[in-house]
Amino acid sequence: MSVTGFMYNVNQTKNLGELELKEGYEGHHSWHNQFKDSAYVYIGGLHTGMTEGDVIIMFSQFGEVVDVNLIRDKTTGKSKGFAFICYEDQRSTILAVDNMNSFQMLGRTVAVSHVEKYKAPKKLSETEKDAEGDPLLLDYEATGAEGKGYKVYNALDTQKKISDVNDQRRKPEARKGAQDEDEEWAKSFETSLKYMDDLPKMKKVKKEKKSKKERKKDKEDLVEVMKELKRMKKEAQQAKEEAAREKTANPAKKRLGTSSTKVAKSEKSSSSSSSSISSEDSSAKPKKSRKR
Repeated sequence: MSVTGFMYNVNQTKNLGELELKEGYEGHHSWHNQFKDSAYVYIGGLHTGMTEGDVIIMFSQFGEVVDVNLIRDKTTGKSKGFAFICYEDQRSTILAVDNMNSFQMLGRTVAVSHVEKYKAPKKLSETEKDAEGDPLLLDYEATGAEGKGYKVYNALDTQKKISDVNDQRRKPEARKGAQDEDEEWAKSFETSLKYMDDLPKMKKVKKEKKSKKERKKDKEDLVEVMKELKRMKKEAQQAKEEAAREKTANPAKKRLGTSSTKVAKSEKSSSSSSSSISSEDSSAKPKKSRKR
């Protein structure tokens, strides 16, 4: 098939799905209904490096894969890029076609479509032969998820190790000296009764832990601390009031001091003026001559 023809099939299937969603076709009106008797799906456009396990991982999200047939070259064993898978439930094929068709995987566009009549590959026996001497044709068996048959798990060595590790994690650790369930229940019941009996005693001991003398002493210490706090508070209040009084008294003293200095200066100036006046008067008076 050419690339153009391949993409045409991809787009055609995609358009059918979009049209069905738009119109709301269900049941026998759906185009999926003609493939209701086949649980096989064709997958094309796969990367040649993908294995059967890779295909199962990608498509098992839609249901349990019971058969996978990745077409390989008979001489080289290399993948040809397309495969057929079978689901346990046929309804899973509808999900796979609607969701994985035209999906980009490893840089390639994947084509997913229904298979109406799956032609199983022929497997010939290497040892047994029929009446005519030809190799005997073996019955086709589904490969299963691990390639060993339908519902055959933990067949691969790697999967066995993973399964063993998970089993060990799930196993609960065995308790030392395991007892009978009745005995264990009776023992736990006795311990609970004993605890209930001891509970009031434990509360009483906690209450009476401090003696009366100690409690009295603690109370007296608390009273002393309160008295000391009151005294310190009172002293602080007194100091505050005294500072306020000094602050109010200082401006009056300053005013008195300035007025007294002014009076002294005026008195001094008046005395000096009076002395000068007296000296002038004395100089102004004529001197009387003495009579001889």
